[in-house]
Amino acid sequence: MAGTERFTQRARRVLSLAHQEAEKTHQRYIGTEHLLLGLLEEDGGVAGRVLRELGLESGRVREMVSRISVDGDNMDVKIELAPDTQKVLGFAVEEAQRLSHQYVGTEHLLLGLVRTDGAALEVLNKLGVTPDQVRRQTRRILHEGSSNAVPEGSIKPASKNEPKTPLVDQLAVDLTTLAEQDKLDPVIGR
Repeated sequence: MAGTERFTQRARRVLSLAHQEAEKTHQRYIGTEHLLLGLLEEDGGVAGRVLRELGLESGRVREMVSRISVDGDNMDVKIELAPDTQKVLGFAVEEAQRLSHQYVGTEHLLLGLVRTDGAALEVLNKLGVTPDQVRRQTRRILHEGSSNAVPEGSIKPASKNEPKTPLVDQLAVDLTTLAEQDKLDPVIGR
């Protein structure tokens, strides 16, 4: 999908799931309601966690979506983004910028979704979830993740020997060190 270069893999998966939801009901467009279902189905993202913690279940949301929309007649036509969904994507980019994030994740899609009037907002309202609740819960989870919520009493003082980039050190391979030790495959470095 064009314009999604800065979207995380999970955010792109949400868009793919939303497309599948639109296909299931033979729609000509991907509506905000399909995006909401995609956010719920992508359970590894921040948005899915926010929605679940607010008491939403995909079965109940799917039921509400089916009540407010009718099956379409699209069989072979390319499915496009509805204007409201395009607005959501624009708002998601704005939300990422506002939070000084270099990427657009599921949390930004969710924050953009609650800024747009549409079927998804109608479903959320009918299920007793307000945009303010979504924003507060999202902020809480993002803050919790940024502070790496460690239970009180288990905080240990940082030692000077701890690396500044433990995750990189754990997942990456230091090619410079390997080259100095002549442990590289001859193909690398040509």
